[in-house]
Amino acid sequence: MVRLRLLLFPGFVETLKRHKILMAAAALIPAVAAVIFLIFLIRAPVLVVTDAPFAAIYGQSRLKREQASASRALFRRVKPVLIADGASPDILIIAINKSSRRPFCVLFPRRHAPAAERYHEQHPKIRSIVLGGYSPASDLPRPDGSLYVYGTDRDIDLYRAGLLADILAGLRRNTASQAPVQRIFALWQDHSASAGQSGLFSRGVRERNAESAVIFVSSTAEMPESEALSCVVLAGAGAEFLEKGQRTPIIMFSWLDPAMAPQEIAVLFDDSPWGLAVPAVRMAGKKQKEGKIPSKILVISGNIADNGIFRMLRKAAKKHPDFFSESFGSVDKELPKQYN
Repeated sequence: MVRLRLLLFPGFVETLKRHKILMAAAALIPAVAAVIFLIFLIRAPVLVVTDAPFAAIYGQSRLKREQASASRALFRRVKPVLIADGASPDILIIAINKSSRRPFCVLFPRRHAPAAERYHEQHPKIRSIVLGGYSPASDLPRPDGSLYVYGTDRDIDLYRAGLLADILAGLRRNTASQAPVQRIFALWQDHSASAGQSGLFSRGVRERNAESAVIFVSSTAEMPESEALSCVVLAGAGAEFLEKGQRTPIIMFSWLDPAMAPQEIAVLFDDSPWGLAVPAVRMAGKKQKEGKIPSKILVISGNIADNGIFRMLRKAAKKHPDFFSESFGSVDKELPKQYN
């Protein structure tokens, strides 16, 4: 009977073969997935020191999202080491050792640099990373073969902030009853910012609109009326400006949870250990002792009603500046894709 069926349907044998191959492939897929997941689990994890005050500001749900995203990007578990506020270096090291005896690396925020140095002394073969923010090199540990020190790249941050501020000016025109006659952008920086970095912000603002005006302020008394401003950038200072309840679009350099951000804040620049975890670990994996990493940019979609402007912001946030002229103090400064 089978022989007769094969004679009557010549394609039956080929169909049967294909069916068996598909069945074998279907059975193999779960096995391959299980092996990949097992490899993921047995790889040494990345530990990120995370204290209670930071977790409260950053937001628990956001922290979990960043943890999952970093784990996927690095293909290894990325785990927080949760500690209480004011924990001593000894307590912190005990918490790290409980999390993992042989981590791939441990990330320390700059306020826990003393603990990073002590941990490095006790575990010299494990990579320790101190994320120093804008702190001068003299205030941070000296890097060596397994202790790495990375700062925040304020040059690239301010250049990109200028690009984004220029785009947000369109949002200001769409929401204001009367558009400003001139495009005016205010940059509020802390005392550590240089004139060259201010120039980089101006360059970003004027890249598409050369006639835009930029002002630099350090107090609320220096701020023009909100109706005259196209966008305000709070780069490490000026949080009191938020108390005035202005309708001007704001870019803020902060670790603030977007769920807690006022509606005026459209973009956050995040240079926290969680924001910089992926590029920092990749640099440490290449044994790069020191360097600077641009902040991770978060465009808050819920605070931007214009979808076109939202898409433009997302695109500009990924832009790679090809170079900065010598007048700004940095030449041929390229941004690797891993920093986005």
